[in-house]
Amino acid sequence: MTGNRPRRPLLALVALFVLAGCGGGAGSSGQPQDSSSSQGGQAGAPGTINWPYFGRVPERTHYIAEAPDPPFKFEWQFWAHQLIEFPPAVAGRDLYVLNKSGEVYAVHTDDGKLAWKRNLGNDVTGPAYGQGAVYVAQLGGSFVALDAASGKVRWSFHAPSKLESSPLAVAGSVYFGSDGGMLYALDATSGKLAWKRNLGAPVKASPTYHDGVLYVGDYDGRIHAVAAANGTPRWTVDTHAPSGRGGGFYSSPAVAFGNVYEARAEGTVFAVTLSGHQRWSFNASNDIYASPAVADIPGTGPTLFIGSYNHQLYALDAGNGKKRWSYDVGGQVPGSPTVVGKTVYTSSFDTGKTVGLDAGTGKPIWDWGTAGYEPMVSDGNHIFLTGFQSIWAFGPCAPKSEEQSSSTAPICQRAADLHLLAVQRTLRRDKPKSSAAR
Repeated sequence: MTGNRPRRPLLALVALFVLAGCGGGAGSSGQPQDSSSSQGGQAGAPGTINWPYFGRVPERTHYIAEAPDPPFKFEWQFWAHQLIEFPPAVAGRDLYVLNKSGEVYAVHTDDGKLAWKRNLGNDVTGPAYGQGAVYVAQLGGSFVALDAASGKVRWSFHAPSKLESSPLAVAGSVYFGSDGGMLYALDATSGKLAWKRNLGAPVKASPTYHDGVLYVGDYDGRIHAVAAANGTPRWTVDTHAPSGRGGGFYSSPAVAFGNVYEARAEGTVFAVTLSGHQRWSFNASNDIYASPAVADIPGTGPTLFIGSYNHQLYALDAGNGKKRWSYDVGGQVPGSPTVVGKTVYTSSFDTGKTVGLDAGTGKPIWDWGTAGYEPMVSDGNHIFLTGFQSIWAFGPCAPKSEEQSSSTAPICQRAADLHLLAVQRTLRRDKPKSSAAR
């Protein structure tokens, strides 16, 4: 899951779903930030940390430090009836969930109950929250802003080419790319075009923002930096994508530690300085359609995490690109990892599982029998897993006393496992006809 749309065939995913029984940032210092409530538009409930768009913060680090670690207790499940290709946006006490058929749901984070639903009737990208609105780009070229409280359309904009890039809402503007090679900036309140910049190649990835500059990769293998205020080019780095091998960028960049981190589709990860000089590269030997996650891991240091179609989740030294560890997920990794607390999460449709690994060592510490593109997001209090067609909510499995800690955690996890088994039996018995037909 990249913030744009992965290339894995949907019918193949549906088949895997049936077989597996799956339910369906950096601050000015360059360090990944721990709180984004002020960056994604209006914050919701006091003390709630938002995850308002793909990557969580404008630098798209896919990282939150203060959040529960395993073991978890299961809290609720929301069934979206179709593939959820992109993780939900979290703002205040609501999740904004989009499914493959263009249905948008507002779901309460505390109990999973539906607040409102709207059908846009078209293939959509990932949601973004800001200025009290939910922004959605559609494959046909339409871009809409929905009122976050009611789901009503506030305004719409139409681009003359396909939109595969998920939007970024920051500093009163909404940014996204198009298959026509344009990078757009719209006024977040009115939807009026602020500026557009032709980058010369399809922009399937999503832009990233840091310190007044937008960074984005195009499908010819170039990384661009442009001024967020007016689209003026700052620099372009040509990564010399191999011809005819799908060498462009589906991945959306992450910015941290003074670098722009980007992964090319044929399997090379790059670190480029904020001034546009390549610092290092790493070859994963197979396709990467995921975006990198970056975090300063206690006891380990600045680390980049990336998954590949070679079945590996890599942890790389963010400073020099050297491998710290790798973990064999057991199947292709199409989506982006997230670092929540001290745990990094990844998923594979081949195994039908989401796994949680110790971010410092790569040791597996948790798993759940459903898979998704970007499996985990969090509001700091709950953990939300995006399965094939479902959102699963978990909370901390906190013991009442120190004496109970050794026995409470297994009991808590066992209760969650039993619920999962019951849901999987139901899914095998009542396969959703609408999904199988797509």
